[in-house]
Amino acid sequence: MAYLKPIKKTYKEHITYHYYSRVLNVHWTKGYKMVSLNTTDINEARKRHQEVEDNEGAVKDGNDVQWTWRNPQNRGRTRIATKRLGQVIDEWLEIKKINVRVETYRRYIISLKAFTNVIGRTSPLSNINNKSIEDFKKFYTNKHTKNGININLRGIKCFLLWALDEEHIKKMPKIHMMQTNKSKPKILNEGQWKAIMKADFGWNEEVTKEWKDIFRVYRQTGIRLSEGILGELVGHFLIVKAEDSKTKMEREIPLTEYQVRIIQKMQVSRDEHLAKGSSMQTFKGKFSKMFVRACKSVGIYESKVTTFHMLRHTFAVRKYLQTRDIYQVCKELGHTSIKTTEIYTQFSFARLEQDFPTLSLQLRNTPKKDDLETNKRETINYQFLTSPLIN
Repeated sequence: MAYLKPIKKTYKEHITYHYYSRVLNVHWTKGYKMVSLNTTDINEARKRHQEVEDNEGAVKDGNDVQWTWRNPQNRGRTRIATKRLGQVIDEWLEIKKINVRVETYRRYIISLKAFTNVIGRTSPLSNINNKSIEDFKKFYTNKHTKNGININLRGIKCFLLWALDEEHIKKMPKIHMMQTNKSKPKILNEGQWKAIMKADFGWNEEVTKEWKDIFRVYRQTGIRLSEGILGELVGHFLIVKAEDSKTKMEREIPLTEYQVRIIQKMQVSRDEHLAKGSSMQTFKGKFSKMFVRACKSVGIYESKVTTFHMLRHTFAVRKYLQTRDIYQVCKELGHTSIKTTEIYTQFSFARLEQDFPTLSLQLRNTPKKDDLETNKRETINYQFLTSPLIN
């Protein structure tokens, strides 16, 4: 149902009425949409309002209606331009381009491109329904991993929620994520790590050493790949600004002299890479490619499993073994929720002791805090009893 609605406007004590057609729809967020009739004449407003009523269904379907009073070239005929999926996606991406991180924006592009590969960019947006989502999942099954499909589904869901809020669609399709096995994080055990550190990756000696140093720093600190590249070195701290942090919170990561030197070299290489006109994305890609190549050279590469992020996972489980405190691990990784860190509690301490025997031996040979206090008290007492003053 549409209603003719005048809206009073006052300019320098002069009152005029501008007319609108108010189209009602319970599926819209506000429950209605206002169509400007672009006139202050009541008789003209009534004629234009009749045109809106005649095309009310098209308005409710979210189509782009070209009214005769706005488009004289239509020769007195109302034209309905159906909202196409690709057109609305482009509109949404323009909004997201300035509101999300570059990596997130790039991920949205990939996810929605995958969606239009199945549905088609010219498909009417109003045709998107539950079947569209299931067709998408079916198409990419056996082409992408279930986790990969779920990542794309999250991007599609964000877009469709916006489309619903903007009244481009009447109803939100149901999006059921793919069922996945909750596997443990992939780590490098001590034997695998030693193999990488001893291996010749097929590069010259200097390049091999540089990449081994980089892998070592990431394993020692647990920082994310982008944090080492984008973070700012301030003395012995790596400062990751909130806008460059995944958690949107600034991080301060303490570093040793050795770690500072390696990250300085990385960032010099970054600046040289960008100065040539190359992108930050291709620079980050080098790290992943080199790590995969190193793992392949020692026979521990697994397709779609081996990633640079394994170094962060390895740091986490080693820290968990050292501290026996998942909250400490959470803090050092910079997680905002302990639930994220709890994935590492899937490893038993017995398993970790087996995977990292040298670290386990060091921990066994290191006196506990209580033992140190006891030894300290015993030493003091012994010194007191053997003091020359007593003798």
